[in-house]
Amino acid sequence: MNKKICITGASKGIGFSEAKLLSKNNELFLHASNKASFKDNAFENTSFFGYDFTNINNVSLFAKDLANKTTSLDVLVNNVGVMVIENFTNFKDEDISKLITLNLHAQLLLTKKLIPLLLKSKDPHIVFMSSMSAKNRIIGESVYAATKAGIMQFAHVLRNELAGKIRVSTIHSWGVNTWNDTESAPILIPENIAKTLEFIISQERPFLVESIELGHENHWNGAKAPWSPEV
Repeated sequence: MNKKICITGASKGIGFSEAKLLSKNNELFLHASNKASFKDNAFENTSFFGYDFTNINNVSLFAKDLANKTTSLDVLVNNVGVMVIENFTNFKDEDISKLITLNLHAQLLLTKKLIPLLLKSKDPHIVFMSSMSAKNRIIGESVYAATKAGIMQFAHVLRNELAGKIRVSTIHSWGVNTWNDTESAPILIPENIAKTLEFIISQERPFLVESIELGHENHWNGAKAPWSPEV
């Protein structure tokens, strides 16, 4: 594809799988909260960044650092995020703030800061990692669902505002094994998301995958997930 791709939250889980799959024939700009967390930094033609987005001021610092590395950007993958599972009445105040900051505020701000770089590309694309939590009522995921629903609606409006200039896509997935589950639960693996991302950004304009839902053929689909707390 020969694209310049920025992936946030790329040192592990879904982000790392995306980086690994897309590292061939593309120039990558990989973000993590700590640069030292990149255990596999053998990717060719790759720049690594460490900025903790729980401090919202670091978003602007990262954007400036990235702009010093490249004059244009083809793909922004807003992957960074965190998940805290708890009944809302037991939620810690600091965890509410953390989820809203990482999963919503930081992604909106970074997108705004990087649009000028994206507009210099002949084929710019923004991809948001949302979740099926945005569309469902899963016990224990109230705050997480709120942030992902926010991203979903933001992407819908942004897609209309940038129509004809920058394509905007959203990936909604059910549970993804990012914690090395050994019980073979019927959930997705990070590589499934990475392959979906590759498909989305490889399509030629004007075709656009606006939003896509991913799931395991035998997955649960209800109010209570395997990891939901007891009510």
